[in-house]
Amino acid sequence: MKKLMVSLTALALSMFSAHAVSNTTIVHPEPRAGSALDLYAIELIEFLAEKSGEPVTLQAFDGQIGSQSRKVEMLKQGKLTIDWLGADRTLESELIPIRYPVFRGLLGHRLFITNQATEPQLAQISSAGDLQSLTMIQGQGWADVKVLNSAGFRVREISSFENIFKVVDTGRADLFPRALIEPFSELAERPQYSNLLVDPHLMLIYRFPMFLFVSPQHADVADMLNGAFEAAYQDGSFIEFFNNAPLVKETFEKANIGERTVIRVDNPHLSNETQAIPDTYWLDIEAQ
Repeated sequence: MKKLMVSLTALALSMFSAHAVSNTTIVHPEPRAGSALDLYAIELIEFLAEKSGEPVTLQAFDGQIGSQSRKVEMLKQGKLTIDWLGADRTLESELIPIRYPVFRGLLGHRLFITNQATEPQLAQISSAGDLQSLTMIQGQGWADVKVLNSAGFRVREISSFENIFKVVDTGRADLFPRALIEPFSELAERPQYSNLLVDPHLMLIYRFPMFLFVSPQHADVADMLNGAFEAAYQDGSFIEFFNNAPLVKETFEKANIGERTVIRVDNPHLSNETQAIPDTYWLDIEAQ
């Protein structure tokens, strides 16, 4: 009888252990200072995990990561489970893309962080050709660099996100293109750069989704998120999540979209699969 009790106890412990192991840990990058976009992305992952019904723990990576190129390597190795990145063919071939635009395409609606000396020039610009005389700056390895270069713009890359603000503030570059949802919170977090402002005149638009990208070492997480995203679209809960997000609401209050000159350029760097995403998953900004 004693042996039977020991066996039953061992069986119960093994079942408990197996159940405990089934909890999925998703390791994501630490949000950048002042990035309401990063906080939105983390909240979205939490929302999708809850939608899936599976036990999930979110955990910020403990340590320095650096440039986007470094993050991509860490995703390939499985040190990071997930990140939120602008899409292009290369990333989509190296990582597992969750092909639901995180911001319904707003990532490709660009405003410019600029400085006091450059801002008056932007009021006179009406075409992509006019912008080609100004220097833009982006993070090292960002997918936007390819898009902007293809449109004929002069682009410099810098590995340090914080140094980008310093370079524009001191006039060593003219423009820091940011997604519609990014620049206001980023500058509010950095009052030390008193020479910086969000340009009120222009909006550059190209087709450019942000996806959740999952490490190839964690395909189970990708399956879970794909299923949750599809379910959230079918029942309308993702659209509700998006519309009610403080970042989205504040963006449309501050951006004065209807008062801006719109300049459109092509993005030839999207995969065929991403180009085929149905219109229902993209926001029609003209209707806002």
